Amino acid sequence: MTPDDARPTRAATAPGRGGWGRVVAPLRSAATVRAGVYLVVGGVVAGAYVTLVAGFVQMFASLQTPRVATLVLALVSAVLVSTPPFLAPVRALEIAAVRTFLDVDVPVPAGDSPPGAATRWRAAAWYGLHLALGAAVLVVVLFLVPVATQLVLSATGVEPVLLTDWRPWEALPAWTWLVTAALALLAVPYAVALARAVLRQAALPLLGPDQTERIAELEAAADRSAERGRLARELHDSVGHALTVTTLQAAAAARLLDSDPAAARAALAAIEETGRTAMADLDHVLGLLRAEASPAVAGGPRAPVRSPARTLADLDALLDDARRTGVDVRLAQGDAVLPDVPRAVSQEAYRVVQEALTNALRHAPGEPVAVAVARGPGGALAVEVRNPLGPGTRRRAPDGPGRAGRGLAGMRERAHLLRGELSAGPAPDGGAWVVRATFPLAGSGG
Repeated sequence: MTPDDARPTRAATAPGRGGWGRVVAPLRSAATVRAGVYLVVGGVVAGAYVTLVAGFVQMFASLQTPRVATLVLALVSAVLVSTPPFLAPVRALEIAAVRTFLDVDVPVPAGDSPPGAATRWRAAAWYGLHLALGAAVLVVVLFLVPVATQLVLSATGVEPVLLTDWRPWEALPAWTWLVTAALALLAVPYAVALARAVLRQAALPLLGPDQTERIAELEAAADRSAERGRLARELHDSVGHALTVTTLQAAAAARLLDSDPAAARAALAAIEETGRTAMADLDHVLGLLRAEASPAVAGGPRAPVRSPARTLADLDALLDDARRTGVDVRLAQGDAVLPDVPRAVSQEAYRVVQEALTNALRHAPGEPVAVAVARGPGGALAVEVRNPLGPGTRRRAPDGPGRAGRGLAGMRERAHLLRGELSAGPAPDGGAWVVRATFPLAGSGG
C-alpha cells in the first residue's frame, strides 16, 4: 500500500461516507497517475508490436511481395521482438518500474547469477500482461477522450457536425450530452485503477524471486553474517588484548614512577608499542570493512591497502608484549611447525593464543603463563595456554563477570570455522586454567 492509498481522505473518514471515499479515491490519488503513466508506456510499446504485425500482414496480402524474403524477414523480426521479455536486464527494469509506478515492494534480484528458465518465462508473462493492459488503457483513452470532447462541442453548438448524423441523439437534450461526456472522462481513471489493481496482484507472482533466488539471498545473508562475526572477533581479540596490556602497564608505571623511574619509563614505552600494534590490527579490520563496502571493479579505484593479518609468525612479539607487564610467559614450540601451517590456520591459532593470554593477564595477573604450539595426534596443530589458578586468581567465569563469555565463544567459533575443537576450563588437578585448541592440517588451504 502506498502513502497515497494509506492516507485517509476527508470523505473516507467522515461518518457514513467511507464507501464514497473509496469510490472517488482513483480520481484524487497520485498512485493512479503514476500507474497511468506506466500503462500508457506499455500501450505505446504494444502499439509498436501491433504496427509491426499489421505491416507484415499487409506485405503477405500483397501479391507483388516476394514470399520467401518476407517470410525470412518476419521470422527474424519475430525473434528480435520476442527476445527482450526474457532478458535479465529487462526484468530488472520492470522490477524497478513496478516499485516506482505501482508501489509494489518486489525484491530486487541479488547476486550475479542469471535467472532460471522459469523466472524468465514469468518475467515474459508479466511483460505481456503489462503490454496488454497498457494497450487496453490506451485504447480507452484514445476513444473516450475524443468522444467526450466531441460531445461537449456538439452540446455547446461549437461543432455539431458529427453528432447531428446520430439519430438517437436528436431526441435528447444537450445537457445529456454533457453528462455523457463527463462519465466518459471519469471512466479513464477507473480503467487505470482497475488495470493497476490487476498488475499489483500479479507483480509478486510474476516478478518475485523464485526458490533459487531465495536460496541465493539466504546464502548471501549468511555470508554477510559470518563476515560480520569474523570482524567482531578480530576487534574483540586485538583491541581487548591491547587494552588489557595497556591497563596493566599503566598500573605498573603508576606504582614505579617514584621508586623506579626507569621501570616506569619502560612500562610507558611498552604502552606505546602496544598502541602501535593495536592501531595496525585496527587498520587491518577497517581495511576489511572498506573492501567489503566498496569492492574494487575493473578500471575503478584500487582496493584500500590494509595491514596483513597476524599469524603464528608474530607470536614472539605477542608474548613479548605480555612479558613487559611483568608476567613470566614461556613458549614451547615444536620443531618445523610454522612453515607447514596454512595461513588461515595460523591466523586463527594466533588469535586463540592472543585471547587466552589476554584472559590470563586479566584474571590471573602476575601468574606465569605457559604457551605451547605443536603438532598433535593425527597431524593436527595443537595450541595450549595454561596459567595457575592460585589463591589470588580472580577468574569466576571463562571471560569474567559481565562479559557474557564473548571471548570464549569467539575462540570456539574460530576453531569450529576450520573444523577444529576448543576446550577451556580447570585442569583435572584444579591447579591451572587450560585453554586447548586443535586445528586439523590435512587438506587445509593456505
